[in-house]
Amino acid sequence: MNLQGFLTALSRAETIEAALAEAQRNADFSAPAGLDAPLIAGLLQRRADAGLPPALLAITATSREGESLRASLAPYLPDAELIEFPAWETLPHERLSPSAETVGRRLHALRRMHDWAEAGSRHPLVVVASVRAALQPLADNLASLEPVELVAGGRGYNLAELAVRLVDLAYARVDMVARRGEFAVRGGILDVFPPTADHPVRVEFFGDEVEELRAFSVADQRSLPEVVERVSLPPSRELLLTEPVRQRAREMVHEFPSLAGLLEKVSEGIPVEGMESLAPALLERLVPLAHYLPLGAAVAVLEPERVAGRAVNLGETNREFLAAAWNAATVGAAAPIDLAAGDFLTVRRLRDAVLFSAPGEPDPQRVWWNFSGFDMGDAAEVVAAAGGEAESHLTSSSATVRVASNAMPSFQGNVAGAVDHAAERLRDGWALVVASAGHGLVERARDVLAEAGLAARLVDEVPAELEAGVAYLVQADAAHGYEVPEVKLGLLAESEFYGRAAGYDARQGKKLASRRRNVVDPLQLKAGDFVVHQTHGIGKFIEMVQREVATGARPTGPSRTAGIQQQPTAVREYLVIEYAPSKRGHAGDRLFVPTDQLDLLSRYVGGEAPSLSKMGGSDWAQAKGKARKAVRDIAVSLVKLYSARMASKGHAFGPDTPWQHELEEAFPFTETPDQLQTIDEVKADMERSIPMDRLLAGDVGFGKTEVAVRAAFKAIQEGKQVAMLVPTTLLVKQHLETFNERYAGFPVHVRALSRFQTDKEARDTIAGLADGTVDMVIGTHRILTEKVTFKDVGLVIIDEEQRFGVEHKDALKKLKTNVDILAMSATPIPRSLEMAVTGIREMSTLATPPEDRHPILTFVGPYSDQQVAAAIRREMLREGQVFFVHNRVSSINRVAAQLAELVPEARIAVAHGQLNEHVLEQIVNDFWERKFDVLVSTTIIETGLDITNANTIIIDRADKYGLSQLHQLRGRVGRGRERAYGYFLYDPAKPLSETAHDRLSTIAANNELGSGMQVALKDLEIRGAGNLLGAEQAGHIAGVGFDLYLRMIGEAVSAFRGDVATGQTELRLELPVDAHIPEDYVDSERLRLEAYQKLSAASGPAAKEGQIDQVVDELVDRYGEPPEQVKHLVAISRLRREAQRAGLSDVIATGSKLRIAPANIPDSRRVRLERMYPGAKHFAQNDVILVPFPVTNGELPSDGDLIDWVSRLITAIFPIPEAPATDAAGAGSAAIVDGAAG
Repeated sequence: MNLQGFLTALSRAETIEAALAEAQRNADFSAPAGLDAPLIAGLLQRRADAGLPPALLAITATSREGESLRASLAPYLPDAELIEFPAWETLPHERLSPSAETVGRRLHALRRMHDWAEAGSRHPLVVVASVRAALQPLADNLASLEPVELVAGGRGYNLAELAVRLVDLAYARVDMVARRGEFAVRGGILDVFPPTADHPVRVEFFGDEVEELRAFSVADQRSLPEVVERVSLPPSRELLLTEPVRQRAREMVHEFPSLAGLLEKVSEGIPVEGMESLAPALLERLVPLAHYLPLGAAVAVLEPERVAGRAVNLGETNREFLAAAWNAATVGAAAPIDLAAGDFLTVRRLRDAVLFSAPGEPDPQRVWWNFSGFDMGDAAEVVAAAGGEAESHLTSSSATVRVASNAMPSFQGNVAGAVDHAAERLRDGWALVVASAGHGLVERARDVLAEAGLAARLVDEVPAELEAGVAYLVQADAAHGYEVPEVKLGLLAESEFYGRAAGYDARQGKKLASRRRNVVDPLQLKAGDFVVHQTHGIGKFIEMVQREVATGARPTGPSRTAGIQQQPTAVREYLVIEYAPSKRGHAGDRLFVPTDQLDLLSRYVGGEAPSLSKMGGSDWAQAKGKARKAVRDIAVSLVKLYSARMASKGHAFGPDTPWQHELEEAFPFTETPDQLQTIDEVKADMERSIPMDRLLAGDVGFGKTEVAVRAAFKAIQEGKQVAMLVPTTLLVKQHLETFNERYAGFPVHVRALSRFQTDKEARDTIAGLADGTVDMVIGTHRILTEKVTFKDVGLVIIDEEQRFGVEHKDALKKLKTNVDILAMSATPIPRSLEMAVTGIREMSTLATPPEDRHPILTFVGPYSDQQVAAAIRREMLREGQVFFVHNRVSSINRVAAQLAELVPEARIAVAHGQLNEHVLEQIVNDFWERKFDVLVSTTIIETGLDITNANTIIIDRADKYGLSQLHQLRGRVGRGRERAYGYFLYDPAKPLSETAHDRLSTIAANNELGSGMQVALKDLEIRGAGNLLGAEQAGHIAGVGFDLYLRMIGEAVSAFRGDVATGQTELRLELPVDAHIPEDYVDSERLRLEAYQKLSAASGPAAKEGQIDQVVDELVDRYGEPPEQVKHLVAISRLRREAQRAGLSDVIATGSKLRIAPANIPDSRRVRLERMYPGAKHFAQNDVILVPFPVTNGELPSDGDLIDWVSRLITAIFPIPEAPATDAAGAGSAAIVDGAAG
């Protein structure tokens, strides 16, 4: 935790003392990378001791190195404030805006520097910035922008003023808050997502007083238990549309007509995507980051030779982008405005800005330090050789100090080698510190050293007096190790000891579950969408309407309006659905579906646009009949499968071992809730004696591999072997790397088996599997050959199960008898299908994307050489790779040659399906190993490739692809932590067809993660269902729509398993009650629809007890106390549930009577009816009861009283059957609602 004592011990070395003595001068330090952190900490300490401000700006070549430096400094400076100043994900001249989160973190860093200086603080402050962040000029007023502060119980803002203020701070007003920098207002409630917060906040106002602050979850919009005392709302953009900025935009509209669209919006105060690119023209001045540094601060540049090289590249790429962006915008023109002020600075200009408070006036307290692994003289030559200017900043310091020290050798994961080296040093009288970020890995290192007979001590703080011959083990971050022979001290970092750093994410607390999307997302119904009504078939959703309905029951007493009998009315909301016209040439028939019957509706999913059903026609009944028959066959085979599995015996694994906990603690990220649940489910399956057969579904990058890592480790702990079967050799390599990395430091032997292994390696692996020395093998179908035999296989993991053919699956079955099976699939399997087959085949779904994945910045436009060259160079600038998709094999080599001319420095490879399979695999493999910068390929990259370093995809002739294909292709990038870019380009010389235009605009609009669930994953879900149920089902799915089809499966499976599932009857419930959600309670139509749908699902026959109460709680939480009409709506939902459970189909007010059907009641109940409700009649021939409404003082009961009366009547006369006791039944029939309600 604390390495301060170690710093004291190190400073006894003469060269380190000499370095620390330079704390008040510009200096160049030459030392191995691991010593940067202790040297910086020591220098700051010396400055503080001399009464100078202990503030520092550290500049690294990349943001990842910056994060690593921040983590490494923490143990040496335990009381310091360590802040990251991130770079924009976009370039200054690009027509794209940086994300609200990035802006929020930047403004936070600037404000902290300002406040730290104002308060005259004495604790160390370190701001870490990549060269890209440090060299970008900024607006000069950012530290003075006051955030809005809201405190529970505080006064001072009313809601209307606050909404205006938030718009001024560049927050976007939306219906429902899902992303940082958004807010929504409903009644007296404000939902807002501050740019730097982990969760959005719900603020309840009472007048101008903040009554309550609560964090809430983006996923379900419900409040979280944690208490929020205050919330700070900083701006969410760096260019705020103040009056001077708007005025300047107004003036520029006439000067630059090509930018009129952008400038007009800015002049009206509307934030526009990419408006930051005009900052140099709209703002008075831009200043370097040095402007914000506290007076007397120091600047440290790590690896100045790399920093200088990157600075040169940044400038060039940025200017190229300027040309390309404006060229695309104004066809062939140069940038119309001089935007040079927004260019990246050179390092020399930043240095001058730091060291001189004004031109020619040096700031005596500020210093500039360079830390390099080279001697500083060599460094200048390195930069010059790389083509950068060997700027004087590299060597113009007052002092140069070489620290006599060495980098710790890296043992590449060879733990035995690390232990031997440590033993040699300890025998020679050295003292060593072994630092690891995870507690489990520290304990593991102690055990390994103790086994080798070495003195190893676990400590929280390393003492200043270290005992010779002892290794001190401490939980602390250290990027690199080092040795200082003069004082016989060394530090071994986790990366040397275990061969890799676990890479603990500094922001690991920040994972949020994104909104989990179910099958029918109520928020996604737009006019024109196809829907399926269970009784009437496929129609088209037109709109939502409110209608006043005459309620039929006339008052019986004297009328209040002389001579005219008034008929009471109530407001109801309906969905209007259009069906095929019943007569040719006529308009389509329309059905008004009351909002309390939404559970009978689902969105149509099933291939291309379907034909509309006729209301009352026979075609719908036929389609349903066919599907039902197909469903019955599926249900039979599923139930057989289930019975066979239950009858067989397998190995029951024991509970988790301490090593298992250690492995899990070393996982470098925070698990998503889905992951934790899935891991528990898999372990529970393994601990049962029935063989596991679980399918794990989730998009690439959603964390399936980690589940497999833990399951395999559990099996290996009991001496069982694990076989992992994957479809491609590249995946073999990727998984082998992951598993070896996660099992580093444990005695687990993992081998690969595919074409990329030599014959000797393959023979050794096969022998090891037979004699049990190999614990786990990862391979292609080669594992299934006769030659491969296992000593004792306990778990088989199958990745991308759907990609193996029938013969492979048969070979697997031989391997599979009584063995636990974990199958994984990246094709999303819909939730309702999961519920429909629950208990037949165990399923887990990972639906929460990791929070670190950003939406992909998507550019749709005409193809231009400049744009393409700039995009490739920008990706290469951050050491990334590019996919270029061109889907014609005949011209692909010509395109690659053109790219090579455009970007001569790029290494380009070509891949397509007509290449020999081995050649193709080798190319893809080389690309993965970063031997190429650009892969020009056909759509073969669409599936299964997970190359986290490739973060730009350029799709040529994007108008020629289908929507799901475009979405799949775009999903190839954005897997890492870098912001990803997608360019969808079309031929400017050819007109776009209407459908291509729609497709491209859809892909541009849906760039959210998991937006796949809205766009294209719909047809993938159908593919996913096909994989699970058999491909021949696709036709039936298209006939009745996906959701209804799944409902049918759920019902059929329940029936075969003997569960008593009540068939769903369509209930007509029509009472003269004012029951709807008024617009002044929930003003957005899509949110009203969501609420109706939830209530409807909660009152369905398969809903659980208490589900309606949960919906009410949610309404109160999100929208405040409900008005009377909503309370009536809830009461109607409860009544609906009772009526359905009693098997009724009609509960209708007709005139002054209530009509109930079907009413086949025994005589005892009939007698009771006539006794309790005088005047009630039972018509046995058509199974109907008519009951007169009670009259009090000449008035019929209304609203709440009427609902109570009907509810008591149903309970008294209709016995409600007991719900089945078994849980399984619930699972089977739960699919019924899930399909409709989502």
